[in-house]
Amino acid sequence: MNSFFKTFFACLLAIFVSGIAFVILSFMMLAGLIAAIGGIGSGSKSAGPVHPHTILRIDLAQPIVDKSKGSAIDLFDYNEFSFREQTTLYEAVALIGKAAEDPVIDGIYLNVPMAIPSSVSTLYELRQALAEFRESGKFVVSYADVYSQDGYYLASAGDKVYLNPQGGLAWQGLASNVIFYKGLLDKLGVQAELIRHGKFKGAGEPFIREQLSDENRLQMESMTRSVWDYLVSEIAESREIAADSLQSYASRLAVATPRDAVRLGFVDSLYYRDQMTDELARLSGQDSTGEPKILPLEDYKFAGRRSAGRATMGNALATDEIALVYADGDIVDAGDRNKQIVGNALAETLAEIRKDDDVKAVVLRVNSPGGSALAAEIIWREVSLLQQAKPVIVSMGNYAASGGYYISCGAEYIVTAPTTLTGSIGVFGLTFNVGEGAREHLGLTADVVKTNPAADLGNMFRPLSPAERLYIQNGVDTVYARFVELVARGRNLTADSVDAMAGGRVWTGVQAMENGLADCTGTLRDAVRIAAEHAGLEPGDYAVRQYPEPETSSFASILGSLTGSAVAKITGGGMPPLGAEALRVREMVTDPGIKAQVPYRIEMQY
Repeated sequence: MNSFFKTFFACLLAIFVSGIAFVILSFMMLAGLIAAIGGIGSGSKSAGPVHPHTILRIDLAQPIVDKSKGSAIDLFDYNEFSFREQTTLYEAVALIGKAAEDPVIDGIYLNVPMAIPSSVSTLYELRQALAEFRESGKFVVSYADVYSQDGYYLASAGDKVYLNPQGGLAWQGLASNVIFYKGLLDKLGVQAELIRHGKFKGAGEPFIREQLSDENRLQMESMTRSVWDYLVSEIAESREIAADSLQSYASRLAVATPRDAVRLGFVDSLYYRDQMTDELARLSGQDSTGEPKILPLEDYKFAGRRSAGRATMGNALATDEIALVYADGDIVDAGDRNKQIVGNALAETLAEIRKDDDVKAVVLRVNSPGGSALAAEIIWREVSLLQQAKPVIVSMGNYAASGGYYISCGAEYIVTAPTTLTGSIGVFGLTFNVGEGAREHLGLTADVVKTNPAADLGNMFRPLSPAERLYIQNGVDTVYARFVELVARGRNLTADSVDAMAGGRVWTGVQAMENGLADCTGTLRDAVRIAAEHAGLEPGDYAVRQYPEPETSSFASILGSLTGSAVAKITGGGMPPLGAEALRVREMVTDPGIKAQVPYRIEMQY
């Protein structure tokens, strides 16, 4: 008995001590958070003055995002115990432009990782900015241990491309991959029912097929080829290599070693990193023993001033404004507006801008594969009303497809990147019957009492009846007809011509411009310039204000963010690609309703 009580009280003491330690640790963490918040609130962030002969470094391992994530948890670095600064695309391009005119900046150094977290459409925008930077007479150089194809696409815009002597350069062409779930669903006893309008509308195909349909294979081949041909043409021009030769090198896997990359003209020299440091010193006018002055891009925006002031750009003193509104993510009826496009929330923002007399024009930056048809209609309505009051120019990012195009088509002018995936004018509905699988594998059954035959429409324990399927099909057809009508009206096309290019088919930005779905290819900055022209504003006479404005990193917002994915961040948990794909599947299974969404999640393998 004495032994029992000794053990019992020892365990009790251990629990008590552990509890005290946990409380102390928690208070330490909270104190650190408060200190970090206080540092942000004080506006003390400053990189000091920029010294002559400085080289601006762009580290492409850090994602350059369209819209800064406003959640405090998303921005908090638990390793450094401080808030990370996210650089948006608009900021990055503006800073490159500023550096071109800054007499103390000698050039730009691109540090290219093996895998780049930014989309190829973002890289297109950076590439255009670097080309303008070079026109100032300053240099752009890049270095990598291994170049991926998208990384090399960006690097090729520079004066010189350097590679690790034992590294590599990928050059084998593009591939687009699709994961199919039908075999898994069959094993689980789950039946998917897809109702759609448009033979190219393949958003639900992974649930009912085990491979691509002929129509979707055709469109994916067309998209992939269009993007690849564009990349080849740009690299051919920059590196003065014949496009036919580049195609041949990819087919023959000719770039097998770093020496091959030099011999074939992809790379200028092979350097180790210490040699690259010496080269940067030489480029900035120092001898090989001197250390080059390197300034990260994210620090350059703070250089010589006390705070960043992310909300207002351009001429901050101007009273006239161009609103830069971000529509970034899946279009949903309800959700997190920091990570998704919530229909009513974005509509409210657009309505506020419409009533703001200081805003003379609007750039709607769309980076979305679509989603809820109803939410897209709500946003379209506000875009239409806004267009009646002031010019609305759409700038398309990596995706502006299906619902993303739905909310774009009412704008006065559409600017797309060459590699944007857009169009996908089609609609679908998707339901699942889990009854057989639940009974066989889990012993789970369900019964229902109802007043009318379709009272339990959407019940996942039974298949749709013919009448219910017809009901959903009619809804899908109605939304599709509305979609075609809005595109025809907004783009000044006939309904028949829109229908001919629609059917759910996805187009690249280059193809969209050719078939009338877009007005020109260009960058976000181009869209801002066009908006200013349409509003009659002179360069330098307007400010650019971003909407929605980022949330402050307040203590309340941190506590409010400590759920779900936030906890995963604290514990170091990551989201592997298959896990992210599982979340997408869950969204499709659990979110009912008619969708205007791009076929699959098209991921091109660079």
